[in-house]
Amino acid sequence: MLYRILTLLRKEFIQLFRDKLLAPFVLLGPLSELLMIAWSTSQGIDHLPTAVLDLDLSPASRALVTAMENSETFDPYTVASLDDVTADIAGGRAMAAWVIPPGFQAQLLDADEAAPVQLVVDGSDVMAAQTAVDVGEGVAAAYGQSIMMQTVGTSGGVPLEMSLRVWFNEELKESNFMIPSELGFIAAAIAAMLASMMIARERELGTLEQLMVTPIRSLELVIGKSALAFALGYTEFLLMLGMVVWFFDVPLRGSLALLMLIAFIYMLVELGWGLMISAVAKTQMQALLIAFAVVMVMIIFSGYAFPVETMPPLMRLIANIFPLKHWLIIFRSILLKGAGLEVFWPQLLAILGLGTLIYTGTITLLRQKKLE
Repeated sequence: MLYRILTLLRKEFIQLFRDKLLAPFVLLGPLSELLMIAWSTSQGIDHLPTAVLDLDLSPASRALVTAMENSETFDPYTVASLDDVTADIAGGRAMAAWVIPPGFQAQLLDADEAAPVQLVVDGSDVMAAQTAVDVGEGVAAAYGQSIMMQTVGTSGGVPLEMSLRVWFNEELKESNFMIPSELGFIAAAIAAMLASMMIARERELGTLEQLMVTPIRSLELVIGKSALAFALGYTEFLLMLGMVVWFFDVPLRGSLALLMLIAFIYMLVELGWGLMISAVAKTQMQALLIAFAVVMVMIIFSGYAFPVETMPPLMRLIANIFPLKHWLIIFRSILLKGAGLEVFWPQLLAILGLGTLIYTGTITLLRQKKLE
């Protein structure tokens, strides 16, 4: 058995490294992809171009503009009319706009009347718009409180004192959430796509029938075909993990040995998806297209794009059939929380169960092909 598997594995290595383009792409492509995606998404949303229509031109209105600028979320610039505000937001030159009406300072200093100010955001970019709204509300609240303290005096006090403490991501860095997710689905995509080509390539070249009439068993074929894809995928995972921890400063608070062991299991399960696709696809292009579609669905149901908890009950149930969803929970728990098996054992059991089902289905499909 071992001799047959090693012989098949040797053939796979020879085929891979004969391709002068595929081998460097497989080794360097995922690293460069993670670098570009993580770099572009780890900076947070700030310095939004912001139009300011100041119709009051008072010290109070200028102080409000300074408060916007100090938040570093808004990059304010002055416009002359409401038409300019409309044109800049519609044309994409501004992501937000503040409109300060005339008489703003007089109303602000009048304790009996609230001073109105308007924040307009471009809702076509939801993430930027939500950030602008959240920060804008904070700027307005902080500015209003400072004015109240100046006019009423310190004896009035503050009606509510809130103590805030953030656990596991103290700086609320979006990169600590985004980058591990990006690593997770890039690793899943590479494993599934590499494996999806393995058996489909033999069928396309007409050599699958020759393998089927040899003494090699279906289980040995699966092991031999997946070993190379697994070695490449796991190596890529380790390289990307090093980049995430050392280059992007994502903390690794848990056990590295435990993470590597669970990653080993997870990569095997994702390879199973690719092998199952490869067993039913007739050509490599067909296998890649199916694998791409599966990966896109996995990303949606993994909780990366939308929180799984906010999905309808049926969609939450469907999300559980994708190993990526369970892996991201484990990965973030080890990286950010330093958690152990006592925290995420249900997710680990889910991955093991899915892997058993996937490989059982793949071997069954190959046995049917052999009988045909």
